[in-house]
Amino acid sequence: MPVELYETMFLLDANRMATEPDVLKNNLHAALEKHGAEILVARMWDERKIAYNIRRASTTHKKGSYYIVYYKMESTKQAAMDHDFRLSMTEYLLRHLTAHIDYRWEEAMLDVARNDQAPGFALRGMQEETSPTDINPALINDPGAEFGGGFVGGLAGTQMPAGERRPPRRRDDKPE
Repeated sequence: MPVELYETMFLLDANRMATEPDVLKNNLHAALEKHGAEILVARMWDERKIAYNIRRASTTHKKGSYYIVYYKMESTKQAAMDHDFRLSMTEYLLRHLTAHIDYRWEEAMLDVARNDQAPGFALRGMQEETSPTDINPALINDPGAEFGGGFVGGLAGTQMPAGERRPPRRRDDKPE
């Protein structure tokens, strides 16, 4: 069976995380290890107000603690572990999301997870991605070239030289 790298983001009850963080972390780690996961990196990611209230039993949760775990395990055991999370940890686990990490990104993801302690590490990674002008320098002079001409904002189908702007329209002007 292939052993794959996974990332799971857990949304935990913020009140329970504040009062007994070690108990919650140990329970999560025990559940992962029960299914044969080898935990590589685990850490608190952030605590914030969640977008919508989550009702559990008689409690409404407005705030959550995000805990992120990177682990390796057999791919065939992932579904059983996911099922176990949904059934047995409902008192403090509000939501969870698991992503498979491609083998080409393993070292980079684990390096960021180990060394970057700021919650916005994903945003910094996205800012370093290549832009279309890095791939094709011809787009610097003609940004609309990929659309078949020097289109720079304005109405579709009109062509203007790159860098020029259309004059503002007046009320008495007829549409073109």
